[in-house]
Amino acid sequence: MAYIKILRPFNCLFVAICVLFGIFFRNLTLHSYNVVFAILSATIIAGAGYVINDFFDLPIDSVNKPNRVLPSGKIKPGSAYLYAVFLFILGIILSFLTRNKYCVIIAVINSLLLFFYAKTFKMNFLIGNLVVAYAAGSTFIFGGLSSNNFTNSVIIAIYAFLYTLMREFIKDAEDIKGDIKFKAKTLAIKLGREKTIFASILPVALIIVFTIYIYFSDFILLSTFVLMNVFVSIPLIFFIIFLSKKISKKKLSLISGWMKIDMLILLVILWVV
Repeated sequence: MAYIKILRPFNCLFVAICVLFGIFFRNLTLHSYNVVFAILSATIIAGAGYVINDFFDLPIDSVNKPNRVLPSGKIKPGSAYLYAVFLFILGIILSFLTRNKYCVIIAVINSLLLFFYAKTFKMNFLIGNLVVAYAAGSTFIFGGLSSNNFTNSVIIAIYAFLYTLMREFIKDAEDIKGDIKFKAKTLAIKLGREKTIFASILPVALIIVFTIYIYFSDFILLSTFVLMNVFVSIPLIFFIIFLSKKISKKKLSLISGWMKIDMLILLVILWVV
């Protein structure tokens, strides 16, 4: 059970949904079995990323999140490291079965980025946030490439990048206590919690501007545009306002979770309407 829990099953399921979205968004043609391998490859690589992140984060998680699998001693650190390497290799092998060279390239790049993100990048100012945001957006593109649906998948990838970037800023502010102890150079440590929350206004503004852009580019209908503003843009603005008033770790954790739901609502609106 611990080996499943450390993969973050809910997050991996969300990755699978993202790949599926990239495959089928505005693309109703039948696909060969290679898309199945795209889903498996992306999900397994994401899971490997969570495991290796927990391995390198063990000292910090012992302070911030002592109930996680590794800090609680349910899996030995060495076993977790080997588990992550195995999953990365398996994910890359499966990417070859998509029969798309660009999928293979993304699988290799993402594996390397997730490994070095966990080892080094996440401790560096802004670089770690951008890596995670890119990884989130690339899952949609990965699905799109496996089904010749690249153009449509890029639209969703941009949303995913911006959503994740905002969430990364919030997580930096949430984990500031442990990060300071271990001399990380995250955005929250450099700017402070208040300025980090203020910085998250940028991705929110870009999401709103991009929504306006794709509407006037006739990519979405008026009904879709209205729903996205009511259920996506307005809640994001509310999240910022909510966080700006007496910032606390509990509030940051709450909004971080709600942002996942908000992103899911965005996907549903784009898919259905």
